[in-house]
Amino acid sequence: MAALLDLVRKLIDYGKELAATLQNGAAENPYFSCRAFGTRDLTLILASITRGLHRATALESRLVPLAARSEKQPAPPAPMQRRPRASRPPGSRNEDLPLPQLPTPEQIAAEVRRRPIGAVIADICRDLGILPNHPLWRDLRKAIMHHGGSYVRLLKDIITQPSLSLAESAAPSDPPAFPSSLAPASTGPP
Repeated sequence: MAALLDLVRKLIDYGKELAATLQNGAAENPYFSCRAFGTRDLTLILASITRGLHRATALESRLVPLAARSEKQPAPPAPMQRRPRASRPPGSRNEDLPLPQLPTPEQIAAEVRRRPIGAVIADICRDLGILPNHPLWRDLRKAIMHHGGSYVRLLKDIITQPSLSLAESAAPSDPPAFPSSLAPASTGPP
């Protein structure tokens, strides 16, 4: 349990560093924000990071007593029990909520207490824009799978996440008009 608690604390440190970096102007790299978060909107990105930090902090609070108890008396690992998930329509993930409807820290803490630890870690990865090339990925994958989360679902969400190509993200909103002297000549139908 101590290793899991250490991993969650690394996520908290990463999230804080990420938020500070973005607030200090690193959001100008369009590839980063579009690939990791699916948007260039700094407000939405920071809201997602904040939600991830709330989840990670609530998970840390949940794990501290478990880690203290496991140091005193090692217990055999409990068999994982999978509960069926409620089906939800595509695109209705919690991350897609507009800013005014974001859950409060108290609501997030209540959610973290009732969900499997691995599922919460997967949600934190989504919130912090953590991709498979992240240095913590291998440890996160193990924690997600060992503690009742769906690693496959996380990968699927990353792959299907809407993202802009680098050219689209850097392109101006209106294409420049050709000067009449450089306009392509019409040749008619091929």
